[in-house]
Amino acid sequence: MIAYSENQCVIISGESGAGKTEAAKKIMEYIAAVSGGNSSSIKEIKEMVLATNPLLESFGCAKTLRNNNSSRHGKYLEIQFNAGGEPVGAMITNYLLEKNRVVGQIANERNFHIFYQFAKAASQTYRDNFGISGPESYLYTSRAGCLDVPNINDAQDYADTLKAMNVIGISAEEQDQIHRMLATILWLGNVEFIEDNDGNSQVKEADIVNFIAYLLETTPELVNKVLVSRTIETSRGNRRGSVYDVPLNIAQGHSARDGLAKAIYDRLFDWIVMRVNQAMQARGEARYIIGVLDIYGFEIFDQNSFEQLCINYVNEKLQQIFIELTLKAEQEEYVREKIEWTPIDYFNNKVVCDLIEAKRPPGVFAAMNDACATAHADPKAADQSLSQRLTACGHSKHFELFDGNFTVKHYAGNVTYAIPGMTDKNKDQLLRDHLELCKSSGNSFLQILFPEDVAQDSKRRPPTASDRIKQSANELVTKLMQSQPSYIRTIKPNENKSPSEFDNKRVLHQVKYLGLCENIRIRRAGFAYRQTFEKFVERFYLLSSKTSYAGDFIWTGDSESACIQILKDTNIDSKEWQIGTTKAFIRSPEVIWGLENQRERYWHNMAQRIQMAWRKYQAFREIKATKIQRVWRQKRQAFELIKFREHGDELLGGKKERRRFSVCSLRTFNGDYLVVNSNNKQTRGYLLREAAQIGTEPAVFSSKVEFLVPRALRSARPMPRQLIVTKDQICIIEEKVVEGLVQHSLVSKSAVSSVRDLAMSPYQDGWTVVHLESQPDLVFNCEFKTELIDWLNSVSQGRIRLQINSTIAYNNKNMKQTQLKFVKNEAAQRPVFEKKSVQICSGLPAGT
Repeated sequence: MIAYSENQCVIISGESGAGKTEAAKKIMEYIAAVSGGNSSSIKEIKEMVLATNPLLESFGCAKTLRNNNSSRHGKYLEIQFNAGGEPVGAMITNYLLEKNRVVGQIANERNFHIFYQFAKAASQTYRDNFGISGPESYLYTSRAGCLDVPNINDAQDYADTLKAMNVIGISAEEQDQIHRMLATILWLGNVEFIEDNDGNSQVKEADIVNFIAYLLETTPELVNKVLVSRTIETSRGNRRGSVYDVPLNIAQGHSARDGLAKAIYDRLFDWIVMRVNQAMQARGEARYIIGVLDIYGFEIFDQNSFEQLCINYVNEKLQQIFIELTLKAEQEEYVREKIEWTPIDYFNNKVVCDLIEAKRPPGVFAAMNDACATAHADPKAADQSLSQRLTACGHSKHFELFDGNFTVKHYAGNVTYAIPGMTDKNKDQLLRDHLELCKSSGNSFLQILFPEDVAQDSKRRPPTASDRIKQSANELVTKLMQSQPSYIRTIKPNENKSPSEFDNKRVLHQVKYLGLCENIRIRRAGFAYRQTFEKFVERFYLLSSKTSYAGDFIWTGDSESACIQILKDTNIDSKEWQIGTTKAFIRSPEVIWGLENQRERYWHNMAQRIQMAWRKYQAFREIKATKIQRVWRQKRQAFELIKFREHGDELLGGKKERRRFSVCSLRTFNGDYLVVNSNNKQTRGYLLREAAQIGTEPAVFSSKVEFLVPRALRSARPMPRQLIVTKDQICIIEEKVVEGLVQHSLVSKSAVSSVRDLAMSPYQDGWTVVHLESQPDLVFNCEFKTELIDWLNSVSQGRIRLQINSTIAYNNKNMKQTQLKFVKNEAAQRPVFEKKSVQICSGLPAGT
């Protein structure tokens, strides 16, 4: 589908019980598994597609003599895909529901599964409301004498059916109405007729009619009327005539009763299919379709009737498609394309299809319709009329008529059909009275099932069952011909429904009549693959360097010459291919598989090259990213340092001269120069922390300083000390050696909150005065003055201000105010403290 942009269909055929329904389910499961799409809507479509299997099996399958789960209808499921091959929707077309099974089955067969599931496993609410009991209580489910089937659990299947309804989205109210209709059909089957004094039919048990009226939400009188009489309206020209209520005899009463039951079930089944299609509407643009056909298989019983004729007719039509598209079309194509070919004979079953469906000369269906039209009142008279009219089919060598039976020589074998009852089943009778009954019902769901208006012309006959089946079969063939078909031929290994038996003669017979032998001979003698020049080139142009370059199509000639060039460049033996007038032909499937493998390998190699280039690009990106990250880590501290230094410059405000060496490089602001934050007890920093008594509080700044120490009767002088600043404290530590051991003692400890301001000179020195509240001020010389100011400003959240002055007043140890003067002396290369003054040479300008 994706490769050639063509819609596809899978036609599954074979005898009843050969495994068609199971094959269809496996195909749908496979499509759901391999198709793409992870969105909720696509998953929902997949779940709904799979949920249609148990739902439609319950309502459309039944137990027959040859198959415990036989499809009694045709189902064509079209799964819709978008351009990417993701399922976006689905649609089911229903064909040829075997309505007659609702009202009658041959011995040891069953009605549709849903009736037994409902009768056995219905909830107590349904049993109370709809009068449901076991299947043995109803004529439609018990007359054939088969209530249970080995390996079928009706109760479990019923639970699966209800679950499928919920997945599809059928509401609880709709489910109630579905079960109401099923109960109505079951109770209709229990209506029996007796003959009154005038020889007309009358209902035997009025209570049953009353209950049916309750289920249909109408009056018992109206239900009784439509079962025992028929309304006839005469007319003259365009004028309405008289209206008569014509009583029915017992045979006509049974026919009318069964016709109503079949009509309700048929409309109910169509509604379920419509409801499923409504739920599975496409969630996006549908570009492609894959169709899967599951329809009942060919049937041959000891007693064959109208149902088997219709089933076998449909299988004849499907076999005709197979012949037209494989055996006949293929050989005609070889002649048309001027390919060397020796014709192979085969049986064309078109003559059998014409025998059944043709109007001129009249076929079996035409004879049946004529018999129903001329003897509609008496079923036996209609059957005799059919027997007479079938003599017109004697011109065909595939037809024989004898003793109330006729034989049709189908492609799968000769089948003898019994004429009795055929015309009655063909009538498919829905009387005007029945339609009026449904339209007048108070049940809105029943009115939805019968939306058409009541016809005014009573002489107008509805299409017969054979008409509907013929129309549906032709519509099915038309739809299948619009897609590219693939075939699954199911083979039934034995007649005993055993998984371990293999009847060679039985299998060989199926292989022969399915035309597989002729198909194999044609395939072996012919060509396994053929495609138009344009599509062949579009598919395989990558395999030749003369038709493609880097994935682009570069051929400038016509498509035929491009095909030849591709086949030559791929080194295929010339005996393995031929060129027709419009198509290229390849003899063996191994060759086309080889071309497909080369194409896949081309894309694989291109993918490898792309992956290799991508990996190189990714490696290049990672290497460059690593370099950028390494440089960034190295520079990030510098960026922070620059920002910190700029903040320090802002605090100084261009009011203090700069030292020459402080501006020649970006020094890292370490902060803790004495390693006070170390946890190693053997380090000097840990001893300083213990002496400062700051506990676990980290130090934001620590450094050596020259602290101005007062002396008795003499002026103060700077002495080496250690300065530690935390978020809350400013500590001065003295370090001295006593008897060969280093000792640390706390000289001063002040709270950061007690600092009023800082004072410094306008020169390049590092002397700093820390003015404190109610304490002697701290006076010291610090090499890292800018960093110290920054940290004190940071821990005080900008509260501490800086004063710049050449003369700074401070409180000494005795809280007496003293002045510290700063004097310019170009001879003093380093700050010199002498007699309460500091001499310093000129530095770089303050704005440097």
